[in-house]
Amino acid sequence: MSLANPLAKATFADQLQIADVKFMPQWQQQMSATGGGETLYSDRAPMRWMADITCGPQLHADAEGIMALINSRAGGLKTVLIYNPKLPYPSSDPDGSTFGAATPVVGTITDQLHVAFTGMPIGYVIPLGTYFQIIFGTSRYYLGQFAEPRTADGAGAVASVEITPALPASVAAGDAVTLLKPSGKFRIVPNSAYPSTVGALHSAITFSAEQTYGA
Repeated sequence: MSLANPLAKATFADQLQIADVKFMPQWQQQMSATGGGETLYSDRAPMRWMADITCGPQLHADAEGIMALINSRAGGLKTVLIYNPKLPYPSSDPDGSTFGAATPVVGTITDQLHVAFTGMPIGYVIPLGTYFQIIFGTSRYYLGQFAEPRTADGAGAVASVEITPALPASVAAGDAVTLLKPSGKFRIVPNSAYPSTVGALHSAITFSAEQTYGA
C-alpha cells in the first residue's frame, strides 16, 4: 500500500515527540521607498507558514522510523500535514471534546480578510489567535488564525470576523472547516532533516518545513 500524499496527521505530525518548535509566518513582500522618504510594502505572493521543529530524544530505532517517513517525501516533492503543536485546539476547548464531531463550513466571505462560519457547536467560544483549517479545491489547505475573538450563536453561526492571513481567492462558501489540529500542507525543506545522537541509545531529529498551497 502506498503512503498518502500528503501524509496524514495521524501518520506523521501526531508521531513527533516535539521538544521545541518555531511556527512563524513568512511574508513574501517587496519594499520600495518614495522620494518623500516613505517606505512602501506590497505582497509578491501569499504569506506562507514556516516551521522549525526539534523532536525530543527517542530510541535510535524510533528516530530512524521518523526519518524514513521524512525521506519518503523525496525532498520537497511530496508533502505532510502539520499543525502548530503549541495550540492544537482552541484554548477554550483544550482537548477538542466540546467541538466534537461538528462539521462547520465557510459562510459569507466579505473579502479575503473577513469571513463568517456556520455549523459550529452552539455557543462555541473561539478565543483570539485560534487556528483553523479550510480544505478548498478538494486538496488544498488554508491555515489561518482568528484575529478577533468570537462566540457562535444559538444556531452555531459565527458572524463575520477578521482572520489572518488573507484567504486564497479560490476559497468558497461551503468549504469544510475544522478547529481540531488545524493543519497546512507542508514540504520538508530538502536537506534540513537530520538525527543527532543523544547519548548511547537516543537520537533527536530536527527539520524545517514550508507551507505550500499546491494541490
